[in-house]
Amino acid sequence: MKVIKSKWVFAIPVIIILSAVIIWAAGLNDEENIIVGIVEIDEIDVASKIPGRIEELYVREGDKVLKGQILAKLESKEIDAKIAQAKGAMEAAKSKVDMANKGARYEEIIAVEKLYMQAKEQFDFANITKNRLENLYKDSVISTHEYDEINFKYNTAKDQMEAAKAKYDLVLKGAREEEKNGAEGLYHQAEGAYNEAIAYYKELELKSPTDGEVSNRIADQGEVIASGYPIFTIINPREYYVVLQLKENELGNLKLGDSFKGEVPALKNKSVDFKINFISPMADFASWKPTNQKGDFDLKTFEVHLKSELPIENIRPGMTVRIKI
Repeated sequence: MKVIKSKWVFAIPVIIILSAVIIWAAGLNDEENIIVGIVEIDEIDVASKIPGRIEELYVREGDKVLKGQILAKLESKEIDAKIAQAKGAMEAAKSKVDMANKGARYEEIIAVEKLYMQAKEQFDFANITKNRLENLYKDSVISTHEYDEINFKYNTAKDQMEAAKAKYDLVLKGAREEEKNGAEGLYHQAEGAYNEAIAYYKELELKSPTDGEVSNRIADQGEVIASGYPIFTIINPREYYVVLQLKENELGNLKLGDSFKGEVPALKNKSVDFKINFISPMADFASWKPTNQKGDFDLKTFEVHLKSELPIENIRPGMTVRIKI
């Protein structure tokens, strides 16, 4: 009996050690199926279409913003001047359109008619004088020089009368169709320049393109920025996803829609249900090179995205997530 008891005394510690080893090995086996991913969030850079100096900044890093909320404003001096210039050109072009469509005013018609009648009277007088002196020239009463001078005055009066008559007829008929179309074209061109200036004015206010949070402010108040230079970066914490990078031999039977459990260490190991919503091969530089060239080949690395159907409070980009595959 003493011998048997002695054997059990030595056997019990061995059994305990073996059990611990088995449990530890099982834990290792589970650990091998744990893959660590990184939380990422899509970022949107908010930039101005036009260059200018930042006049006001209305939000700071960490502020929550709504879609359409004004984030910043640029100075408007140059745009104000362009709007005034474009508006003046548009109004002038509109006046020409109205004039072409309505024709001359009554006062203008009377004035042109008066000029025509004056030119006609001068021509009639020159014509009578020419006829009278023509007989005197035939009788050699006046010289050739005097006769040529009378002819010159007659022709000049005739040309002036015909020009005044043509202008009078034009005023009565109104503008030609080509002139009306030309005036309309100039007006639309000026109107387009004015609308463009107004559109630029609206771009002086930078608005948030989405609900979210200001994650970064890139420019300061008073700073002159170029066209397209970002001022803020906006993120939406609700639109997060977990990124895994797996070698193709680790993919196994993973497919879109597969569900997995995950833990977020930064949130006290909060358990979250995830689904795969994206699988794509990464660039060639992410391939795994074989250690034995004979009968081996490069292994592509795949990027896998996992998304939770429910929002996770306080989750932030850069946090790690332990996914059990």
